[in-house]
Amino acid sequence: MLEIRMFGEFSIKNGGLDISDSVNRSKRLRAMLAYLITHKGREVSQDDLIEVLWPDEDVENPANTLKTILYRVRTAIAGLGVDDAHSFITYQRGAYSWTPTIPCFVDVHEFERLCREAEKPSTEDAERAELYRSAAELYRGDFLPKNALDFWVVPLTGFYRTKFTKAVCYASDYLSAEDRHEEVIPLCQNAIKIDPYEEYFHQSLIRAQIAVGRHQQAMEHYDFVNELFFSKFGVNPSHELTALYKDIVKSSKKTEVNLSVIIDELKEDVADTGCFYCEYEPFRTIYQLEARAATRSGSVVYICLLTLSDARGNQPKLSVLNKAMEKLRIIVTNALRHGDLFTRYSVNQYLAMLPVTSFETSDMVMRRITSIFRRENPKIPAMLTYTIHPIVPVDFVEDEVVSVIDA
Repeated sequence: MLEIRMFGEFSIKNGGLDISDSVNRSKRLRAMLAYLITHKGREVSQDDLIEVLWPDEDVENPANTLKTILYRVRTAIAGLGVDDAHSFITYQRGAYSWTPTIPCFVDVHEFERLCREAEKPSTEDAERAELYRSAAELYRGDFLPKNALDFWVVPLTGFYRTKFTKAVCYASDYLSAEDRHEEVIPLCQNAIKIDPYEEYFHQSLIRAQIAVGRHQQAMEHYDFVNELFFSKFGVNPSHELTALYKDIVKSSKKTEVNLSVIIDELKEDVADTGCFYCEYEPFRTIYQLEARAATRSGSVVYICLLTLSDARGNQPKLSVLNKAMEKLRIIVTNALRHGDLFTRYSVNQYLAMLPVTSFETSDMVMRRITSIFRRENPKIPAMLTYTIHPIVPVDFVEDEVVSVIDA
């Protein structure tokens, strides 16, 4: 039985024999094989096949050229050690077709069959979940990625991707409801490798990691997702992801009677000479704590907002912004003191907390950061501005104190 795969790659194997490399070296040879196999059992007219192989080209004597490609296809198939390579593709009445009686496994056809079975109203939930999980395992990447721009491939790519997403989501939800969280983890990890920008895959993975007690892995993946969506799409974490962060924190601690163990856990893993960076949620908690302390003691802590924008005051393009934000993060880390704190507030902003004695001191620190950024990155088309405001005690409100410097 031939094994034919079109998800993530195009390959044809027969036991230990493999003609994938020879087929993939020719775009048109690959396109002819893939199109006829995808439409197995259907007669494809000569005109339709010419349109598939040369959609935007005028080919001299295309019928003869098509026969030449067919000869090469049959020659390649013969390399699989089959008895009659000629019979795999038939030509009659001006149409070509892949012989439907040839015994072969085709991943896209099996994927479609599994999804059809899963979508039947009569299918039980447990069976539906297994069918969807099996379908998801078959999906090793987008349909025919080397032909991704071909007019006939584009709609099928979207169709199969949608089915794949539905399959993973249903299977992971069902397994989670059955407390089979260990099975959710590899399912979602594999799905993320294929489609890293489907947020629900990440949410399901983090929930499963929390459920089985892998809190450190859950936190690391939460941080990874935040950075991924910041750098790729320029968006803040969704409410669902923020809620998951709180779930990680709440569920990560067990009863401990030895205080020295807790103290060791609270220590930083490694000595760091730079200031302290954290995610926004713990930063927000520390801000609230400092606001309460200011109410009791009258101490002053300043909040500084650093914003990158283009010459018109708008958010820069992501290609520019990602580079500029990384440069700025390094500068802030080195410019602030060991006890200072900062976080990423939005795609183009950092928020810093400075426990200093005066506004002038905070302003001097921000001026130094903007000066360094301007000096070290003269070619980056981004302007750095800052705003300073003292932490307001919980029972007190005052007018905003603002200073802005362009870099």
